Amino acid sequence: MTSTAARDILALNPAEPDIDAALKTLLDADPAFAARLLATVSLPGLGRRSGIELDDLRPLFGLRFVQQVAAGLLLEEAGADATGSAILAAIAAQAVASRISLPKGEEVFLAGWLNATPAWRQAPPSWGPGAELIAALDRHVQVDAAPPMSGARPDLIAQAVRLGEALAALASPYPDVSVVDVLQRAARLGLSPREFGGLCDDIARHAEEWGRHLGRALKAEVALDLGSPEAAVAARFAGELAEVYRYLLQNAAIDAETGLPNARYFRTRLESEWAAARRRAGALSVMAIICLGDAAGVARTLRETARMQDVVCRTGDAHFMVICVDTQAEYAEKAAARIQKSLAGHKHAVSLGVATLDSMISSVDDLIERAQAAAREAQASGKGYRAWQEH
Repeated sequence: MTSTAARDILALNPAEPDIDAALKTLLDADPAFAARLLATVSLPGLGRRSGIELDDLRPLFGLRFVQQVAAGLLLEEAGADATGSAILAAIAAQAVASRISLPKGEEVFLAGWLNATPAWRQAPPSWGPGAELIAALDRHVQVDAAPPMSGARPDLIAQAVRLGEALAALASPYPDVSVVDVLQRAARLGLSPREFGGLCDDIARHAEEWGRHLGRALKAEVALDLGSPEAAVAARFAGELAEVYRYLLQNAAIDAETGLPNARYFRTRLESEWAAARRRAGALSVMAIICLGDAAGVARTLRETARMQDVVCRTGDAHFMVICVDTQAEYAEKAAARIQKSLAGHKHAVSLGVATLDSMISSVDDLIERAQAAAREAQASGKGYRAWQEH
């Protein structure tokens, strides 16, 4: 019998002002599911924290995270993952993510877990995978048809998930992937064959923990036989390719056209500044910029106009983000007005949005979305810039 609380959690609207109370009411009404949810978020690949209480869930992880874990547990209760391949793929994907230093490995775990069901792709935007990740997962279905190396976060998550699925397939009695395919996928993430021993050990250990939690055995004996002549040759080339990709990924933090830090760097840096601001109760603001036309010219103007402590990044073809470190709302809006005036003076058509960390923001994604929403509103209204406001 599936949990009513889990289904009701999925129906919660994150924009509701009393969302914490609503979530707590649902969990209080179903103590068995609440206990299972708390135990799940402390397992490998997710929160991995001890002593978590119900009141900690949303402030620590965000509502989207809680909803996705609830969705995964519903899949388990419904028997949608009878072979254990989905949860094993998630375990493997997160183990891969930990080796390529991909921040927020729990996002990789949840993508691997939930991608096993097509229904996840139709999930509400508030807790679903998002269009960018869905597109990236589709791009990396076939390794021989995959796009060129990308340091973009959705592509790295998608590649980790697809490699996790391949490793999970190798653990099945009838694997439908080849060792060569696995080696090639790993090489694209900078992982060489010599790293597979430790990787497979981690997968087996974590699978044992998850198996105990879910109450069923998870077979995680990954058979990576490199003894055949074909596999030996593939392993040698994969090792050389992994060195090249590792170098490229390590240097993928710069946007080639503008020379600014890219989306991958922006995310990593913002998460670091977010943690620091929350730890010391400091200020943090973010500026989103939508430009039309000359991105290189906009980048030059931003570099010349931004304050010394501002971190200017290009996060998309027509999108820039500025991390305003130690900046309260009043000063962030003044900085935005100055930047908008400078860009207009150089004949650049842009729209700016500003958002500042406050008690209502529970995650980095919330802060980013507020700034981007304000920029879209500024673009729609024809105003130069707009600060995010509650509606």
